[in-house]
Amino acid sequence: MDPFDPALHYGPNDAGASALSIALVVLAVLFGSWLFGAAYALVANYIKGKNSEEE
Repeated sequence: MDPFDPALHYGPNDAGASALSIALVVLAVLFGSWLFGAAYALVANYIKGKNSEEE
């Protein structure tokens, strides 16, 4: 019988990660990227408005 090689038989549940925690991390990354984009757009519009008022 071949010895068990953990490098070949390693999965996400071996690290204690459940499907729920994986889904929550994916949602957090998506929400975080959306939040970053929304904040960037607000700052860009604010700067654009400031520049047009000065001209």
